Amino acid sequence: MKRFISSLLILSIMGASLLFSACGDSGNTSAGEAAKKNESAEPAVSREHLDPKPATEEVEVSIDSTKPKITDVLLSELNSKLASNQVIPEFTSKSEAIPAHQIGKNMKVAIIPGNYTNSYDQLLCEQFVAAAKSAGIKETTVAETDGTISTINDALADAVKEKCDAIVLAGDINKDIISGAIETAQSNGIEVYSAGSKGVGESDHFTDYTIPIDYQYIGELMADWGIVKTNGKIHAVVVNCIDSELSPTISKGFKEEFEKYVSSSEGSCTTINVKSIEISNGLSDKIKKAIQNNSKINYIFVFDNSAVNDAINATIVGNDVKVVATGGSVEDYDNAQNGRIEMLVAQSYEWNAYAIVDYVLRGQGGKTLPARQDTPVRILTKEIIKKATEEYKGHFDSFHKVCFGSNFEYGYSAIWN
Repeated sequence: MKRFISSLLILSIMGASLLFSACGDSGNTSAGEAAKKNESAEPAVSREHLDPKPATEEVEVSIDSTKPKITDVLLSELNSKLASNQVIPEFTSKSEAIPAHQIGKNMKVAIIPGNYTNSYDQLLCEQFVAAAKSAGIKETTVAETDGTISTINDALADAVKEKCDAIVLAGDINKDIISGAIETAQSNGIEVYSAGSKGVGESDHFTDYTIPIDYQYIGELMADWGIVKTNGKIHAVVVNCIDSELSPTISKGFKEEFEKYVSSSEGSCTTINVKSIEISNGLSDKIKKAIQNNSKINYIFVFDNSAVNDAINATIVGNDVKVVATGGSVEDYDNAQNGRIEMLVAQSYEWNAYAIVDYVLRGQGGKTLPARQDTPVRILTKEIIKKATEEYKGHFDSFHKVCFGSNFEYGYSAIWN
């Protein structure tokens, strides 16, 4: 069985991997109010022409020196919060039913990922196509981008040529540097949706709609895990990729939670701000140095999954330092299953795909848009995954379903008339 599950993990996740505001409002927004083009923004700048020099700096998180150490009551509350996120999530969308098949019967949608060679982006796109078909959308196209701005711009141009009705920019894409191509699409009557770069209440530049996904909550859960596991005596190194669109949003949730609960007499936190050029290019040494400079360091938190290997490698210094990360790629699940990271705030590429399709249908149909889309996460550890696989017993057809179940499929099907 173990050999079977291991194979199932690799095959089902590869064959079928966004990073979604924690305390946010629960009201609804009309489709018209959701449109938010920025006409006065700076001209687009190609990433290839950005300053390539590393810009690492260590930033201390502010902790109130007068705050007492965390109480047992608060620790118990945080532990309950973590426990509630360790089970298969329930479908909680309160959105009204919509005539999905009527809205989608003549619709053509293009999904453009940040990097199709990334397993999460690829699997998200594959599931988006499947969910769109289930919802009655006539045609979907997928752009096989390679992470460069040129391929994303080319994909936007292709969507214009193909006369798409809507474009979904999925994943960590900086809209500022592709603004010209976005505006060309919009001038041709195509509405552009952003999914995976901003959190609830945050708007992407230039796009018509930003799908509200609770990424700050991911940061909260990461902080809560370290606080509970150390009884408030958390000494953390945080890796924040500053030229990522998403990492700073997760970092915001982490920082607010850390400052809320940790006393300066009990804990500390150093944030290493890096540019993506430094990932796998000296970042591991910087993390090692931070650990060596503070023998109390017991956790590394990584908000950009491309930097996880750097964090794992940095723990070889001999210290008892744990790694906490977030993501939904094949590699992320593998790292959690094998214990290379202590905890993963896992994201569901399949559930997220359904949520994106639902939002696009509402936008295109002029329906009420939710202020927060139903896109849950699940806390996974080596032990949780082991228990889930032992209880597998043929109930699900993929490892992903073992972790996230199928209730979102039934939930969305019920509201897509």
